[in-house]
Amino acid sequence: MIKNNKKNINDALLFSLDLAKSAGKILLKYQTKLSSLEITSKQAQGVASTADLASEKFIIKEISKRFPEHDILAEESAYVQFGDAKEAYQVFKEREWTWVIDPLDGTNNFLNGLDYYAICISLLHMGKPVLGVVYRPSNGDCYYATSYAESRFINYQKSQKSKKLYSNVNRKKLKEAMLSTGFVTEKGKCFNTEFDQFVQIMKKSRGIRRMGSAALDLCLVASGVFDGFWESGLAPWDMAAAGLICEQSGVKVTDFQGRAFQPFTASILAARSPFYKELKAQFPR
Repeated sequence: MIKNNKKNINDALLFSLDLAKSAGKILLKYQTKLSSLEITSKQAQGVASTADLASEKFIIKEISKRFPEHDILAEESAYVQFGDAKEAYQVFKEREWTWVIDPLDGTNNFLNGLDYYAICISLLHMGKPVLGVVYRPSNGDCYYATSYAESRFINYQKSQKSKKLYSNVNRKKLKEAMLSTGFVTEKGKCFNTEFDQFVQIMKKSRGIRRMGSAALDLCLVASGVFDGFWESGLAPWDMAAAGLICEQSGVKVTDFQGRAFQPFTASILAARSPFYKELKAQFPR
């Protein structure tokens, strides 16, 4: 059993980075044979493929060997166990240590040959993320953070040297901002309200992108590419790692009501202050 201190969390982070890179090789291998992948529907939770399952199986196996006493909440196995009952995930808020895994965030992109997808690995202590890794295997981009330090970025294809990601200020106005979001229609829900909200914000902003990977979108907020992100209906594995990366890079992360970030929430809103206040105003209580 590890303790929640800087050294142990840093050791777990190094393990997670290696794990993400190894899982990335699995996904890259599968992307060379997309036409032969078996694809299954998860009803309100989109689709899964042979690649998702292989990546998840590998990650769970390695975590279970290294940390056999820890709980694991992973997207594909969680669907098998809980189905669409997301409220069942709440039990992990009370567990001492839980690994939260998305073996392939952006499955639709992956299946169509679009390289905007990622592997997400996070470790929670009593429901709060203490480390997060988001790795984009197609180009080597890797974002990571722990609760003890500022977020960092490294591109493994270009360098072995990482750089800090931190700024606590964004003074843009909404009319100057480039934003990102996603829609719950892909999760089997009516999206009229959210689409209306999207249209209203689109009219007021410089532009909105819908890229297909919430984790990477949030990391691009952390790195300053996007000025803000919002979405509802996400699962813990979509938010846990990237939410921590945002927070540790100076981004304010809450739900639509302004409550502090935690990965089991029904919505997420991320932007740096003071711009956060103007973006938050678009989501009335």
